[in-house]
This record gives sequence, structure tokens and C-alpha cells, in this order.
Amino acid sequence: MMLNSQDVSKKNRVLVITGTTGFDSLVRKIDESRELEKGYDITLQTGEGAYQPKHKPSFDFDKGLKDRLHEYDFFITHAGAGTIFMLLEQRKRVLVVPNTERADKHQIELAQYVKSQNLCAVCQNVQEIAHAISKIEQSTQGLQPYEKVEFNAVKEVLRYIYE
Repeated sequence: MMLNSQDVSKKNRVLVITGTTGFDSLVRKIDESRELEKGYDITLQTGEGAYQPKHKPSFDFDKGLKDRLHEYDFFITHAGAGTIFMLLEQRKRVLVVPNTERADKHQIELAQYVKSQNLCAVCQNVQEIAHAISKIEQSTQGLQPYEKVEFNAVKEVLRYIYE
């Protein structure tokens, strides 16, 4: 079946961000989930991962990514704090997938935090990512807008010292 340009434009554009280190199990699972191509145009960041996607467009790293966020409707990201908060500050709809293959477990904790604060949708298990993507529109509706809090402890410490 041939899609016309009107059909293609109705697909949600999704960017998967893995960070610089990569997240092979996530990239592989999304790349191999061919049924997602019916409703989504998905681009994969691979970082330094070993897996190279065969079915979806990909790139390893893009220094200008922040300037291209407007090109996407939804974002799927590892639970890296820098990436999550960059997307939230830009008011993007985010699905977080903690990389449980990492030795440290801070990604699991951060994913639990953003979910508890209703800032992002979360998929705890890479094996369930295709289903989570199919529900991304619903799961990212009604999330709380993120308000960046400036860190002003220096002023407080100086006030304490000099008073």
C-alpha cells in the first residue's frame, strides 16, 4: 500500500534520546517493532551504543539537537537528568525509560520521581516500549508543566554568614 503525503503528515514524530553512552536494548526494541511505523515516524539516537538500527533513521550525537526539538511531537528518553529537564524546560511531552543495564541505579530513582510529580510518563520495562509508544498520546496528556527553580543558596549562605 502506498501512502500519500497527506497520510504521512498525520504520523506523530517521535525522537528517542539515549544520551551519549547509548541504550542498546531500547534502540533495538524500538527499531525491531515494525508495527510502530504505521502511526509514528521514529528517529533513534544511538549514542555510543553498539547496535545500529536497520529499520528506522538514526544518528549517534547531534550538538544542535536542542535547536531541532520543534521537529518532534513526542520524546522517549533514558532517565538522564540533563536530557529530561532540558525537554521539560522546553515544554515537551516525554516518555522516560530508565536504563536498568547501568551499574548505578539513579535512572530508576529519577524515573520514579518524574512520574510521582506527574511531569513525565514512564515505561519501566524496555520489553513494554512498543505498547507504551502506542499509548504515548494518552499517557503524556495532562502532565504538570515543569517550572524551573533557580538555585539561590549562595545568597542565603552569604546572608547567614554576614548577619
